[in-house]
Amino acid sequence: QRELAPLATPVQVIHNGATDLTAAPQSAIASLADQPYLLHISRLAPSKNVAALLALAAAWPEQRLVLAGATSPYTAEVRQQIAQRGLHNVVLQLDVSEAQKAWLYARCQGFDFPSLAEGFGLPPIEAMHFGKPTFLSRLTSLPEVGGNCAHYFDSFEGPAMRAVVQAGLAADAVPGRAEAIAAHARGFSWQRCAAEHIALYQRLLAARP
Repeated sequence: QRELAPLATPVQVIHNGATDLTAAPQSAIASLADQPYLLHISRLAPSKNVAALLALAAAWPEQRLVLAGATSPYTAEVRQQIAQRGLHNVVLQLDVSEAQKAWLYARCQGFDFPSLAEGFGLPPIEAMHFGKPTFLSRLTSLPEVGGNCAHYFDSFEGPAMRAVVQAGLAADAVPGRAEAIAAHARGFSWQRCAAEHIALYQRLLAARP
């Protein structure tokens, strides 16, 4: 509306669904089984703000951070940055299977997703299905996805991000919080998405002269 002026007809937002992986088969990654970790899953592009995740890791050297995603030209740059900065607490886990992805979500302490641009944001919802504390940027669609069940970065400076994550992990450790997070994620179902489309089409048809 900012770019095109007020629209003549009202706009209705219908959110995508997200698959609940909590009942999916899981495949363990042996090298990650021995200690806790924070998780990020994406295609590891610059728009995912991997630079901020590396800043977080640099500010929190005793905390393991797993970056999972598909191999791409950008992953070579990420690997180089990890090596140059001596970020021994960062694990680059590439080309994970769906079963490995479910295992990563199930075991992580929290999910970090400080993306700069998203069309929707499926990975945060996937993590929230598992009741995991989820940390997002305030940009584009992510506040719609996370609602008041996620925590938000107001700065991409490493120490500030660390403070947000530490506070969020503590806040979400209270009884019942994990179930509240999971319940929020279940609201993004494909059944609901389909039902809202059908209801919209029916209203439009009923309004025709």
